[in-house]
Amino acid sequence: MKKTILFICSLLTSFSFCQDFKLVKASDHIEAIANHKLENKPNIFITDFNDLDTLIKRSKKKYKIVYYFSSGCPASVEAFPLLLKFLNENDIFFELFPIGGHKYKRVPDYLNYLKKINYFNPVYIVDTEKYGKYGNRFNRLAKVTKQICNECNTNKMGASSFFVVDENNMVVIHTNYYMTWDEKFSKLKQLINRN
Repeated sequence: MKKTILFICSLLTSFSFCQDFKLVKASDHIEAIANHKLENKPNIFITDFNDLDTLIKRSKKKYKIVYYFSSGCPASVEAFPLLLKFLNENDIFFELFPIGGHKYKRVPDYLNYLKKINYFNPVYIVDTEKYGKYGNRFNRLAKVTKQICNECNTNKMGASSFFVVDENNMVVIHTNYYMTWDEKFSKLKQLINRN
């Protein structure tokens, strides 16, 4: 009986997901994303290095934060609102690029979480066609990250880690899961104090 109920709930969730949301490639929406002309709803895009690099370079903000995000990681779920609060207070400096490495079947979890916290800016999922359908989500993230941030130690970068790219497309900060959020915020504050 329990299995039947779980199966029906799974079907309903999948069916409602298919009706409400279609996962699309960032490359098909670069202009809308770069010009902040998206609908006021959670926007999740499939991305690869080229799309992410293009969007980072087109950002008018001084610093771009590429943030490893997961709606299934307690640390990320807890930290994301804190990061958003900090960025809202310092929005003249930063643009955020939350990126996840999960398979597409996890997108409904992302949508539910983003709706819950009222986050309607773009969120990106690594293209599994290019970076592998199987294996660890961090391997997919690492493949994209290494193309942008050669000095990032992707073996120590989990959900809630990030790296920051400046206006010259140079990586100026990279964090890892050994760092506390106080340490991470301290690094971001140091960037602000340079200006």
